[in-house]
Amino acid sequence: MRALVLALLLCASCGDDLRGSITIVTDPQWEAPLRELAALTPYGGLTVGSDPGEGFEIAVVDDATIPLEGYRIETDGDVLRVHAHDVLGAQYGVAAALESFGFRFRHPFDALVPFVPEPTPVAATLHQPQIRVRGFQLHTLHPIEGYFAFWEPGPGSTNDAHRIIDWVVKNRGNFLQWVALDNINDPDQHAAWQPFTRELIDYAHLRGIRVGLGIQLFGQANLQSAFDLSDDKSGTVPISQEIAARLPIVTKDLPFDVYTLSFGEFFNAEPQKFIDSVNEVRTQLRTVAPAAEMHAVVHVGGEQRVQYMGEDLIYYFLVKFADPSIIADLHTVMFYNLFEPAGGAYQSENFFEHRDYLRERMCAGLKGSYMPETAYWVAFDDSVPQFFPLYVRSRLHDLAELQKPAGPCGVLDQHYLFTSGWEWGYWLNDVASIRASYELPGNLLEAFTYQLAPDLGADAASLVERLANAQHDQVMIQQLTGYLVGRDSVIDLGRQANIISQPDRVTFDQLAAGMGRAEVETMLGVLRGHADELDGLLRELAALSLPSSRWADELRAGFEIDALRARFVQATYEATLAQLDGDQATAQRRYGDAKALLVRAHAVVLARHGDLHDTHGRRLLDKTANQTFYQFGFLYFADSLCYWQRELDQVGGILGSTSVIPASCFF
Repeated sequence: MRALVLALLLCASCGDDLRGSITIVTDPQWEAPLRELAALTPYGGLTVGSDPGEGFEIAVVDDATIPLEGYRIETDGDVLRVHAHDVLGAQYGVAAALESFGFRFRHPFDALVPFVPEPTPVAATLHQPQIRVRGFQLHTLHPIEGYFAFWEPGPGSTNDAHRIIDWVVKNRGNFLQWVALDNINDPDQHAAWQPFTRELIDYAHLRGIRVGLGIQLFGQANLQSAFDLSDDKSGTVPISQEIAARLPIVTKDLPFDVYTLSFGEFFNAEPQKFIDSVNEVRTQLRTVAPAAEMHAVVHVGGEQRVQYMGEDLIYYFLVKFADPSIIADLHTVMFYNLFEPAGGAYQSENFFEHRDYLRERMCAGLKGSYMPETAYWVAFDDSVPQFFPLYVRSRLHDLAELQKPAGPCGVLDQHYLFTSGWEWGYWLNDVASIRASYELPGNLLEAFTYQLAPDLGADAASLVERLANAQHDQVMIQQLTGYLVGRDSVIDLGRQANIISQPDRVTFDQLAAGMGRAEVETMLGVLRGHADELDGLLRELAALSLPSSRWADELRAGFEIDALRARFVQATYEATLAQLDGDQATAQRRYGDAKALLVRAHAVVLARHGDLHDTHGRRLLDKTANQTFYQFGFLYFADSLCYWQRELDQVGGILGSTSVIPASCFF
């Protein structure tokens, strides 16, 4: 609503005969989707019609020489002529034409709209996709914006889902998937969900977007309320019967293009049972959804290894022995990539085995599909909060390496991004990464400049690139990750059971027990340098003449919260070491510094959370009833800075400065 009101105010005088108007003129075959594109662009001067009057015209021409999903723009005075030969190419071309006026389609609910559109020169270059399938998996098992849009039936959700689909189109995507939850096993809830979901599928197809649904196989590994196919724990019910009972719930009258099977985390099934069960799903899907592809997620887990057919391999790699028509989606986590160290994430030093398996498939003539992440959420990045453009660096690095000439092995066929929330600048991770899978930019700076320069300037884009590089060098490579991210009580319990997701760290209680001091001292040396660099970047950002806008405020908040987090972690560990060394004066001083840094961080968060891109009040910030495992919005702990306060109370307990029991930061 805010964006619509703003657009109407900005263009209150934009009529057909005024310079600010933009008219899209198109053949009837593309009129319906282009009307949707225009309607979901928050600018009142944009219309679809036949007479542009005295304004600008975007004329869409059917050109058989243009490859599918490609476009070329020619400029003739006030007319931008888009050449395309299919529905997506036409929409991509129109979106690109609008971008030449200064529009940027950043957040699904919040676009950058120029005050007075004025086109910049457009080269008559042919644009076409470098990767065939490009899109997102909305991780709807988590209470993110995509969950509310795609899993809570209602008119408002339908509108939001349409806006997200439109955003995917405008950023050159052609695929969107979300994950099913188990509440639809209830017939009453399914009765509301099914027609709601059918409308979303039909709308996506109107816009040219293929859609997928994620489902889980084994209930024993279902930790997050996912819809699964097998819940029998007695061993007496044939899995074929369970699958036959569950598949129709998500297939009947629902023409999904893809069903993606996942297997949970941390728990293994017996190898032959795994393979037989996967094949049974494939067999039954051929009957109940014959037109749909079947995918299977190859997750990470360094300690989840099995022996099968003479091979020692990660459990999820058993997919390679299943029906060859199943497309394996190689998955990596967090901001790690296929070519550099993974820092112990999911007990993995790297994801080279996933890289090699992906290349093996490509060399065998099978479709190579890669699903990395652009946010992780749980106690890691945007929920801390932290701003990590490092994600974009890793995603572009993967794409550059995977698209190098590979002889007979070809190139990557499918690249879709596992996304978990868009606030705190995480829309930038998604937009820059998906567009790179359409056309890889020359470098990281080019990707950031295209998105940020129209209003924030090239210097701001350069600072974001430098931040991403600093995070790469110190956070990822020199392994600050485990210290800068958050940590909740469940992560601590998981470590005792050898269940590890994010990179580990020496905790305050371990340090007090005499363990890990050498690692902490080494870490602090790196952290001090990183904090100094962040402070310098923040000063440079403060010196720029940025506009008064939500976008500028968000960027400042991201840089500031990163710098405060680094100094806070430094202060808490230095306080603990000083206390252990008997230097209580220094311990109390550094503890006081940490408290002051937390106060400053609260001010940053309060301002940022008072002006979110999301248009639905505090649903992302407060406790909220929903169908996920988490009964709160994904920014709930960021809003209270729970992970920071938990660490401060842990240190205060060691110093004898507080008797407060640290919060769990989980429930």
